[in-house]
Amino acid sequence: MKIVSRSLSDQVYELVKSEILKGNIKAGSKISEDALALQFGVSRTPIREAIRRLSEYGLVTLSPRSHAAVVKISDKVALDIASLRIDLEFFAIDNLQKELFEKNYLELSQLAFDCQLQLANGERDKAFELDSAFHSLLIQCADNQALTEVYTRLDAKIQLLRIEQNLEPQALLSYLQQHTNILMLLKSDDKFSAKKLIREHIMHQ
Repeated sequence: MKIVSRSLSDQVYELVKSEILKGNIKAGSKISEDALALQFGVSRTPIREAIRRLSEYGLVTLSPRSHAAVVKISDKVALDIASLRIDLEFFAIDNLQKELFEKNYLELSQLAFDCQLQLANGERDKAFELDSAFHSLLIQCADNQALTEVYTRLDAKIQLLRIEQNLEPQALLSYLQQHTNILMLLKSDDKFSAKKLIREHIMHQ
């Protein structure tokens, strides 16, 4: 497959990112610049730039005089990420801007539905992508730029965790269905119950 078009680096970045988030490139796997250059039919320069961006996004680690590798998350780091994510989403709920939430309610509802639809169609990676979009949009409803930036930075690790957990389809479906319940609780201004469900949702309890 050869890449043609305006930005080779952008296309390599999106393609490799997609392969990682689909689980086709496994956690801990080395990423060879030479192999990617050969695969995509480009020089090493756009490959190197794409890998640098993947590192900044949080999907790839770079070591001096070594290959880049897909981030592998330990159990301790997974728990740290989940705990921080809970704190961030609790903050968003406590500071939810009602007008902004109402404005985005239909889109949030559609994302919640589409998550389940994509899983039913066997498109797990697309379901994960929409899952991420749901939570990111909910975070944005707090109208706090710093919060949004921190959560966006954490999102790559969250997506890797979804892949590594490799939940059975029925278990995954039950968690995706919780999105709708979270929205209903927030709609009725029951923030206490919404936060309780968010914790269960993130910790898979």
